[in-house]
Amino acid sequence: MTRRICRSVLALLGVLAMTAHAAPAAAVLRAETVLPVRPVSAANASVFATPLAYRDDVIYTVNVETGTAPVPLHGLGLRTVIRRGERDATGRWRWRSHVLDTTTPNDPYHTQASVGLDERGYVHVAYGMHYVPWQYAVSTEPGMIESFIFRGQRMTRDQRYASQHRDVEFPGPGTAAIPGMQVTYPAFFNDRHGALYVTYRYALFPARTWQERVFAGAIARYDVDTRQWRQLGGAVRIDRDDAALPPGQNETFTRPFAGEPGWWAYQIRLAFDPNNGMHASWLWRIGNSGPDNTRPSYAYAPAGSERFFRSDGSAYTLPIRLNDAERIAPDTLPALSPRGFYNPARMTVTAGGVPVVTVQALNGRRYAIRRTADGWAEPERVPRDGWQIRFDDEGHEWAFASGLTVLRRNVDLDGVPASDWQTVFDGRKTPATRLCNPRVVEAADERAFYVHANQLDAGGRCRDDRIAILALHRSDSE
Repeated sequence: MTRRICRSVLALLGVLAMTAHAAPAAAVLRAETVLPVRPVSAANASVFATPLAYRDDVIYTVNVETGTAPVPLHGLGLRTVIRRGERDATGRWRWRSHVLDTTTPNDPYHTQASVGLDERGYVHVAYGMHYVPWQYAVSTEPGMIESFIFRGQRMTRDQRYASQHRDVEFPGPGTAAIPGMQVTYPAFFNDRHGALYVTYRYALFPARTWQERVFAGAIARYDVDTRQWRQLGGAVRIDRDDAALPPGQNETFTRPFAGEPGWWAYQIRLAFDPNNGMHASWLWRIGNSGPDNTRPSYAYAPAGSERFFRSDGSAYTLPIRLNDAERIAPDTLPALSPRGFYNPARMTVTAGGVPVVTVQALNGRRYAIRRTADGWAEPERVPRDGWQIRFDDEGHEWAFASGLTVLRRNVDLDGVPASDWQTVFDGRKTPATRLCNPRVVEAADERAFYVHANQLDAGGRCRDDRIAILALHRSDSE
């Protein structure tokens, strides 16, 4: 690593110092209903998906909705629907919809859809996958949803049904626009310049036995000029024992970001700092799939680079192996949740470029861990076990919790608290804002947050079969 890069990493991490607590200035968030509460399928439930995207005053959301008849668990017939909303001349939100798929499986937490936008405004949707080839489509025009080109790999309806019951395998290396086979958990992210990334899990060796396939984590970046996806990882050779290669081909290569035989890499999350450096967090699980994961991990890549580093500046060799991965707060997190953590380990970054990772213990408690110059700080409880935290460029940290409840406190550039948390929005008394499981997209140009969430019922239970979208407009004068 060059001295220049070393200085860059140190500058990003900063030196954290505690400051005196002071009462924050009052802030007001004004709620605007963007998409009123509407029904979806209960199979829309997920923790990995990115169901909301924003660009130039337009909102896109993709969800699993009910079909024309009831669909049994692991049956087919639900619909993946993308919706596009924008204000008309009177300021009212108008919505259009497009059905992408009518054979979506009834498979909660696995086959939900994610939406992303590239620099030129084309709409990308990945949907309906659990150990199957890529199901992926791109709009034919920027900003439009009326027509899509399928750039995945076709499956028959029988194959799709059988895959839900583990009665069919897909042993080839994959022919879709995004590399990989036996794919699960796609999620889209944009960097500070709008470049589109996708993270996912896939089988490195899809023709081998279940225990030998190595379900690895991947990061891929989209090139708008070539319309091609490129994996950011280390080359792994695939031969005819590993995958069903085409006749006459004896080898190919794949480029996973992280993987380990006998372990599964889970749900990579990305965040980009003010210098457009990439920060990544993820979890691991031994032996097989499941909700109880361990070893929250971290990596960093400078802007424009495909080289990844630990937070101390030491370089990774890709793909990242289990024992090489930098563990986040390894001495304190295991004691907080000895049986592990739910997915995902969410990633965010402060205005000064300091990485902050949040994890959810199996008892439901959520913790935020900041990187300091001396290592990972002691985990701090996220207020009201908020789903997401965000840092703005004006010296604030925000926490979004079910309720819908939003809290805020003052912080310095490195995320060091300078005040106590203050509740700045509480939607629990109004039916339109009684929401849970918030997914947040910031619209800095509007000084607003857009929130995709589920509805809380009268008994305080979160309904997977009801969603809404709010805009929370900042009206404080800071």
